[in-house]
Amino acid sequence: MSGSGSDSEKEKDVETLIEIYKEACKAVNREPISRVIRFMNLIDKDNESSLDGYVLDLSGNLPEFRNKRLDQDDAIALARELSEDFFITDINLSYNNIANTGAIAIGKALQDNKFLEHLNLGMCDIEAKGTEAICTGIQMNDNLRSLSLKGNKIGRQGGILLSATLQVNSSLTELDISDTDQTDESLIALTTVLLDNTTVKKLNVGNPLVTSEQEETTIHFAKMLHVNYSLTELHLCKHGMKDFGATQLAESLKDNKTLMYLNLACNKISEDGARAFSSLLKLNTPLKQLSFASNRIGNNGLAALSEAIATNNCNLTTLWINNNGITEMGLCALAAALRSNITLSNIYLWGNELKNTACNAFEQLMEGGKPRLLQHNTDVVPYVVDGITYLAETGHYLFSH
Repeated sequence: MSGSGSDSEKEKDVETLIEIYKEACKAVNREPISRVIRFMNLIDKDNESSLDGYVLDLSGNLPEFRNKRLDQDDAIALARELSEDFFITDINLSYNNIANTGAIAIGKALQDNKFLEHLNLGMCDIEAKGTEAICTGIQMNDNLRSLSLKGNKIGRQGGILLSATLQVNSSLTELDISDTDQTDESLIALTTVLLDNTTVKKLNVGNPLVTSEQEETTIHFAKMLHVNYSLTELHLCKHGMKDFGATQLAESLKDNKTLMYLNLACNKISEDGARAFSSLLKLNTPLKQLSFASNRIGNNGLAALSEAIATNNCNLTTLWINNNGITEMGLCALAAALRSNITLSNIYLWGNELKNTACNAFEQLMEGGKPRLLQHNTDVVPYVVDGITYLAETGHYLFSH
């Protein structure tokens, strides 16, 4: 990539980018889309230097594209542009009608492209056939850092293809295959590869099609975490995980030195699973963000977590306990723990039984000149009616995905 980042050079880069796009459209007998050109004209304003590469956001969820999302022919034209080895480093094509044909073209472009680092193909109607082409491209690409296939029904075959790709690729650090109909077999294949893979840092495999009631996939993830020293973020939402599986994970994480964010939302974890993580937190492991949102840990589970937070842990910064059947007893235990803990800064608790005593306890944490809990770090805000304190839900949520 050439240029020193001056305005004239950036303008020239964008003009070249648009010309390449027009030529690519002409080659596939496709009229250039004015909205795409308009977005290309804007990208130089969002980047300080052409040396940093450009971000091209063409998500079908943007207002400009909702009435006419990009289709597979548009994807073919954009793929021809990517194969020119140009200076787009981040492209978002999510929520478009890319389909297998478009994915195949993008996969071929990845074989030649040397600049693209982030590719978002979430919710693009891609199946296993399109995934195979993407995997072939990734195997010949040593620059792509993150890939999202979220919401595409790539299934077991697509998952196994991606696992095989991770055996040979040494650049991909972030992979999102949540809501892609992964099966027990494909998940086990993935965990087997991650026993040796030292590149992947962030992985989202939420909402698979798990059929085993014996929590076999969770056990395999636990075994992987016992030896993996590269993962820093793992999302295991909607895995049907119960206390046994959660306990296996907690035990394995006692020896893990890298995982900092674990998302266990929307599972079936109750008191015993929470107690296992309480024992983990007492060891003050590197874990900084932990989500139990939409489980059923209850009062005793939160009390166990609160004990660890109050006495032994100084690393955890964020805890999600939304919708867990927790009442005043558990919430007050957490509020008391925050008095002695100075590092846990983000708490998300809406969806539990927020009655008077709990409301008063969290109001006290959020009041004064130096509040212990800042309002933008939680999902509730106190208000008073007739001298009685209540907590209302706010829109403040911290998500890492």
